Amino acid sequence: MTAPLEMHVGQLGQTQQLARGGTATIYLVPDLRLSGFNGVRFVYKKYKEATKLGAGPSLTTGLSNFVRFRDRLPSTQRDAWDARIIWPVSVVLDENGAADGVIMRLIPDQYFHDFTKRAGGVNRKPREIETLFGDDETALRKGLTKVDLTTRFRLIRAIAAAYGMMHKENVVVGDISGRNIIYDPDPARPTIMVVDVDSARIRGNRAVFGMQPHTPNWQPPEALAASAALMRATKSNPPMPDDDRDRLRNRWSIQSTQTDVYKFALMVVRILDNGRGGAVNRDPHKARRILKAQAGDEAADLLDASLAENEKQRPTMRQWYDLLQQRRAGRHGRPAPPRPRPQAAGPATAQPDNQYLANGHRVGKWQWVEGQGWVRQSLGARHNP
Repeated sequence: MTAPLEMHVGQLGQTQQLARGGTATIYLVPDLRLSGFNGVRFVYKKYKEATKLGAGPSLTTGLSNFVRFRDRLPSTQRDAWDARIIWPVSVVLDENGAADGVIMRLIPDQYFHDFTKRAGGVNRKPREIETLFGDDETALRKGLTKVDLTTRFRLIRAIAAAYGMMHKENVVVGDISGRNIIYDPDPARPTIMVVDVDSARIRGNRAVFGMQPHTPNWQPPEALAASAALMRATKSNPPMPDDDRDRLRNRWSIQSTQTDVYKFALMVVRILDNGRGGAVNRDPHKARRILKAQAGDEAADLLDASLAENEKQRPTMRQWYDLLQQRRAGRHGRPAPPRPRPQAAGPATAQPDNQYLANGHRVGKWQWVEGQGWVRQSLGARHNP
């Protein structure tokens, strides 16, 4: 027996506000008990009126399909899913039968932290992965413990496993950022959970809220390029044709497993090359050196491929997971011949032309491209003599 896929507001009983965001308010529902969830506590994510209005009349159907997706997973797969992902388990309907919000499991306690405030006291909230992006001094001031390189690698591997599982089930995460992964840094068994997934999209379906947003400083090159082109279009004379504008808007908004891989690679860069300004870091040079030293040339090449300007040249999350699992088991392939390391970051950092990405494409130099960030240009597919 599983939880009801839909329920009415009146069935929730007492609620207690926990947090308020831009799109919804989160309430604890202390008395709610659902079949198939022994000892689990739940929260009610109530969408704001503006959020529901923006989603349109398809919101109820979209959320119902979202909930049913998890319910259709085989039980063993669903258990693995729930261990890594806070996915909605029921749609809450208002008095008119329209979607008002969703029921989700309460985040487990080990993912919370008492953050020290500057003015004194603490603020208890989830430990978001973006706390690993900054400098150690700020982290210590907030009461966070220093997370060593080994633990950071294990957390990256756990994120790759979660995203890989989602891709295997044809789910595009979409709005990946430093705030929708939470983590437990316990060195004995560091773990993560994916949260705020109602903006994800099941492939072949429309996103529940119409489109999947990009968090600022996480946009892939194709979205940045489309955004820059749209900005130029506002000043063009004669005006850009409407069809061309629509194509650019689609280019900006449409997300895929390839945009997920790019954003995951940004997360790897920011976890490994942490420090002041780390939350907006797009320069892969230091993270690449760390990956190469810790996991070999193939890992460094995989980062290069993931940050490719052309999304079709990016690898899969499965490739990331497999490689990081090999490192965990101590299985390293035969070392590749040594190659020059990237030079220090600059406006046009040169590298040899005879390198290859993990997907077999030959690459040129890293370049900072305005409106796109650090990109490594492809010179075409590899041709064996």
